[in-house]
Amino acid sequence: MSQHLDGTMFVQMVMAGHRNLETNKDQVNALNVFPVPDGDTGTNMSLSMTSGVTELRKYIDQPLYRAAEAVSTGLLMGARGNSGVILSQLFRGFSKAVAKQTSVDAQKFADALQNGVTTAYSAVVKPVEGTILTVAKDAARAAQAAAKLPGATVLSVMEATLEEAEASLKRTPDMLPVLKQAGVVDSGGQGLVCIYQGWLSGLSGRDVVGTLEVTAPSKEKVLTPAAAYSHGDGDSEYGYCTEFIIRLEKAAADESAMEKSVRSALMDLGDSMLVVAADELVKVHIHALQPGNVLNAAMKFGALTRIKIDNMTEQNHNLRLLDSEEAAEAAAEAAAGPKLNGATKPYGIVTVTTGTGLVDVFKSLGVEGIIEGGQTMNPSTEDIVNAVKQLQAERVFILPNNSNIIMAAEQAKTVLGDTVTVIPTKSIPQGIAAALTFDANSAADSNENAMKAAISRVKSGSITQAVRDSVYQDLEIKEHDFMGMQEGKVVALGKELDLTAIALLEKMVDEESEVVTVFYGDQISEAEAEQLVEAAQAQFDHCEFELHEGGQPLYSYIFSVE
Repeated sequence: MSQHLDGTMFVQMVMAGHRNLETNKDQVNALNVFPVPDGDTGTNMSLSMTSGVTELRKYIDQPLYRAAEAVSTGLLMGARGNSGVILSQLFRGFSKAVAKQTSVDAQKFADALQNGVTTAYSAVVKPVEGTILTVAKDAARAAQAAAKLPGATVLSVMEATLEEAEASLKRTPDMLPVLKQAGVVDSGGQGLVCIYQGWLSGLSGRDVVGTLEVTAPSKEKVLTPAAAYSHGDGDSEYGYCTEFIIRLEKAAADESAMEKSVRSALMDLGDSMLVVAADELVKVHIHALQPGNVLNAAMKFGALTRIKIDNMTEQNHNLRLLDSEEAAEAAAEAAAGPKLNGATKPYGIVTVTTGTGLVDVFKSLGVEGIIEGGQTMNPSTEDIVNAVKQLQAERVFILPNNSNIIMAAEQAKTVLGDTVTVIPTKSIPQGIAAALTFDANSAADSNENAMKAAISRVKSGSITQAVRDSVYQDLEIKEHDFMGMQEGKVVALGKELDLTAIALLEKMVDEESEVVTVFYGDQISEAEAEQLVEAAQAQFDHCEFELHEGGQPLYSYIFSVE
């Protein structure tokens, strides 16, 4: 039984893994040691897997390598948060290892798991042990050992993989003191164990109930009239949404270089282009007025397969019939906007933020690409890719403004190429400082250096409430306690909001501090914020205080000290 893993069995595995993760995502979320409601690990991993499964459903009856490629592509674009990005890399490595294979035996299955681990570790600048990476690594090592045993099957390898994953997960508190202190295991590792539990169920046929239901996006979300018109050039023709795969004669020695070459060859033939290379395959998505010219240019790189061309002019005609008034408005906007052939401006900035006031602040600084999200909902790689593409700029700077979004932003850069620069902002104040520093008349490299330097000159702080009891950074935190955080570390704790805020500022403000900017959240009134600033001004009289409505959820106040 289960001597080989084929496409059908792989689909069962992935579906069951996602279902088990979805069922247990709240339990995974509860393991987060930081007691703040945010884009939790279980939610991020589940949403990432949903993207992979949605793509997989298009290839249900395909060979193993095509199914694995589909999941990998979906996860790549749907990855949310650090855990989601790492998960996408595990699947990306697995997919590469089974390339061209319609099925694999126990040894090759174990090799694929190991290749996933190698790929994931390579994607993380500073891997931390005691996390999902460690669980994946230990499990893959067990898989390799099991595959070498006499009579090994894919099922027996999966059993050994799960057994060691569960054992490794139990060891994570011994590797990370913060986990031991909180009395929990690593949440990302637990998420991976949930997936592996599903994999074993999918392989064995035990405890699998029904099939996973994936909710398809609504029609409006797929293609609204405004979105459809923005694809065109402002005239009556909107071109064709063209997708295909280039099959190279041999695997690309440098996938990034191959992606760049394909983009360069096609860039003048359309817009909304996406190019992703993996081994000997290059997936292309582009909107073009003359799809034949695109296909001819692409054929110079290799044979074309899975060609799909949709007439967007016809789609727009149908959408106009559905809502002629909205479509007419969109047409007017498109006619006055960017043309089809390439970038229309030298620079653009994409930022991630939430709260009407903070959105207005970034817009006032000239930021046009706003992604609604942040701590409460980490955007996916695809969200970031789409925001960059909509700007139609020659060079785009991304401001993640959250440490859990930086990896997704970096992954978006690998998809889009060297026209994108990620400024690793970890907070809203850092993002604002970087945006303030940007100079449209300076060279790209000069702007990058200046924006990164600006990050180091600002201190970031915030106030929020604990949602559960926890022990974190040697602090015993009770539910509803106010936490004052500086650069992500809890430095003040109290029962009263204003007293905790003042205690936080005492940690942040020194003799060299000059300006303190305060953004108050959606649960704070202007009068309450003014009262806090008045008290703070009296204590830190050498600083100038600025008060702004941020409108951010969860965080009563965000402080920037310069």
